[in-house]
Amino acid sequence: MPSLRHRLTGCLLLALSAAPALAGPDSPAAPTGTLREDAAAAAIVDSITLAERGDSVGALLGFERAFADPDTALLSEPLRLDGLITAGRTAFNARQAAQARAYLDAALQQAPDDPRALYVLGRLLLWQEDMLEGTRLITRALRASDAMLGDVDIQMAHALVDALQDQPDARRELLQVLFDRDWKDEGIEPTSLWLQLAVLQADAGQRERLAATVARIDTPMEVVALRTDKRFDAVVDRRDPRFDPLHSARRYTDALRVEGLLRPERSDRVADFTDTLLLIGEHEQVLSTSETLYTRLSAPNAPRSFVGADYAAWVLSHRATAEHRLGRDDAAEATLLLAASLGEAEAPGNPLLQLYLASWYLAREQPERALEAIAGLDPAPMFGEYMRQWIRFSAYRTLGDADRSAQARAWLQANQGEGRAAYVDVLLTEDRIDDAARQLIADLQTTAHRQDALLLMQDFRMLAPMAGDVANDRRWQQLLRRADVLAAARAVGRIETQPIYSRSAWR
Repeated sequence: MPSLRHRLTGCLLLALSAAPALAGPDSPAAPTGTLREDAAAAAIVDSITLAERGDSVGALLGFERAFADPDTALLSEPLRLDGLITAGRTAFNARQAAQARAYLDAALQQAPDDPRALYVLGRLLLWQEDMLEGTRLITRALRASDAMLGDVDIQMAHALVDALQDQPDARRELLQVLFDRDWKDEGIEPTSLWLQLAVLQADAGQRERLAATVARIDTPMEVVALRTDKRFDAVVDRRDPRFDPLHSARRYTDALRVEGLLRPERSDRVADFTDTLLLIGEHEQVLSTSETLYTRLSAPNAPRSFVGADYAAWVLSHRATAEHRLGRDDAAEATLLLAASLGEAEAPGNPLLQLYLASWYLAREQPERALEAIAGLDPAPMFGEYMRQWIRFSAYRTLGDADRSAQARAWLQANQGEGRAAYVDVLLTEDRIDDAARQLIADLQTTAHRQDALLLMQDFRMLAPMAGDVANDRRWQQLLRRADVLAAARAVGRIETQPIYSRSAWR
C-alpha cells in the first residue's frame, strides 16, 4: 500500500490559534506638547510599556482609558497609531477578539497600508477561521515589510498552504512573497513549499519566476517531481547532476549532517536526516544515528511525554523502517510500539505513529491488531484521517464486517482530497481496475493532482511487498501497465526508474 505514506512525514499538528505571541511595534514616539497632550501621550506610552512587559490586563485597561480620553485625538498620528496597533496586538494575544478587531480597524482607518496592523489583523482572522482573507492580509503585510517575517514558522506556512488548496491565486501570492523575502525554515530552504509555488507558477505561465523558484529546489523527492513533470521541462536540465535524485539526496544528507553538528538541539533536523538516509538506502546509518535515542527512550522508566517527543517518534519510525528493510521485523515492531507511545501532550501517544503501527499489522495480515492500534484515537477527524479510514476499510473487510467496512469506504469515496490514492486502493481491492484507471487518468489530467499521480507511477527502489500487501501490489502493477494509463502519464510527464527509495514505510 505505498500510496498512503507519502504525505505523513511532514505532520503539521500545531494549531494556528496556539501560535506564539506577536511582537510589538518599535518604541513609541516621545511625548511633546501641551500638558493635556503630554498627559494623553504618557497614558499611551505607559500602556505600550505594560504590554511589552507582558502585563496584558494592565495594558488593555490603560488603552481603554487612553482612547476614551478626547485629548488622545490631539496626539501625533505616529503615537496614536503605535498605541492602536499595540492595543490590537495585546488584545489578540489575550484572545479578546472584539477588542482586537476594534483597535486594528481604527489603526487601518488611520493608516490603511500599515504592515503591522495588516499582519495582526490577518492573524486574528486566521484564528477566526477566515483563512482566505487572513492570508491575503498577511501577504500584504509581508510584501510591505519583512519586520514580521520571523513570526512565520514552517508549521504556520504549511497550515496556510494546506488550507488554501481551493484558492490557487491566494496560495501562489503567499508563497511568492515568502520566496521573494528569502524566507527559510531556520536556515533551510523549504523546498516542498517552493515546489508548490513552482507548480502554481507553471500553471499561471510565469516562466521567468518559475526558473528562479526551481533554482532553489534541490531536495530528492522534489527533484523527482521536477524531472518527471513536463511542466518544468523548459527550466530543468535533466542531464545536470543538480537534478539527479541520488546526488540531491546525498547533498541534502551532507547539509543535514553539518546542521546536526552545529545545532544538535534541533530534533526535527535529526528526523529529516534519518528520513533522507532511508531514501538513499543507508539503513545501518539510520540505526547508528538513532541508537542513543532508542536506548534512552526504551529504558523502563523513560518518559513518554516531553518536549520534542513528536520528532523523536518520527526518528524512531524511520529506525523501524530501516530495521524492516534489513530483515529485522521483530525489532521493527518493538520500535514502532515505542514510537507510537510518545507524544508532547499530557496524555502521551502519537496518533500518526499509531496509524503507522496499524498499517504494519495490516501488512502482516493481522487485522485485529491493526484495529486495536487505532482504537484509542479520538473519533473526530484528524490529520491522516484517510489512512485511518483505509485501515478500517481493509481490516473490517478482511474480518467479514461488511457494515463497518462500508462506512469507511463511504468516507474515502466522499473525501478524496489529500487521500485520493487511498480511494484508488479501495477500487483495486474491489478488483474494479477500470474504475481505478479512470480515476488515475483524471488525476493526471488535473493540474492540482498530477504530481501525486506521477509520483505513484515512478519505479523507485523497493522491497518485495509484505504478505498483506501482495494482492494490492499485484493490482497496482496491473493498473500501472495499462496502455490508457501509460498514455495519460506520458502526455503530461514521464515514468522513470529512480535511484532512491520512495517514502513507503514497508517497501
